[in-house]
Amino acid sequence: MNRTAFIQVLGAVAYGERKAYEGARARAADAPSEEERQAWRQIAAEELRHHKGFVRRLKDLEADPERAMKPYEPALDRYHGKPPEKGVTAAVHSYLGEGIADDLLRWLRQVVDPETAAFIDTVIEDEKGHEARALAAVREQIAASPGGRREAARAARSMVLQMAGSGGGDIMSFRAFLALGKPHELLFNLSSGYLRRVQSLGLGPLGFLANAA
Repeated sequence: MNRTAFIQVLGAVAYGERKAYEGARARAADAPSEEERQAWRQIAAEELRHHKGFVRRLKDLEADPERAMKPYEPALDRYHGKPPEKGVTAAVHSYLGEGIADDLLRWLRQVVDPETAAFIDTVIEDEKGHEARALAAVREQIAASPGGRREAARAARSMVLQMAGSGGGDIMSFRAFLALGKPHELLFNLSSGYLRRVQSLGLGPLGFLANAA
């Protein structure tokens, strides 16, 4: 295993989990009902556990977690710091974002040591629930919104553009993922996962409507 790439990838994932925790905590604070507030608090607690677990693995490798996370802060801060969205667009971006994180984790567990893979399995179990909740929310938003599928199609396409824009066009930070192992499986997981999720929303490839709404 490429140790340098391993530390870099763990740093990226750890910081992503920190941002997910911060986002869920903010959603809990703004929740319109006690039921939703408790749900987001639970998600925040799980995301914090994930963050701490990846930080622990970095320390086990005698790496500095803050240094490992730092290269990924600008891109993830830009992505998570974009102006808040509402309705269908917000729901689609949340669902696809959860999915991309899940796809990365499923690839990562295949290329790391058994101890890290075992921890990732517990993270994936939590993320299954997060993604299912996000899918239910986006379907509800689409059903309740006039022209909901068309808005979902636009949101699915804009998600790709936002992610590319957050990276600033710099692929250097992604090279660690490719160097860690099974790069073709990583790219396949990300692309096929995106297509599978947009199709689950009744959309075609690249987020275009599969048929007239």
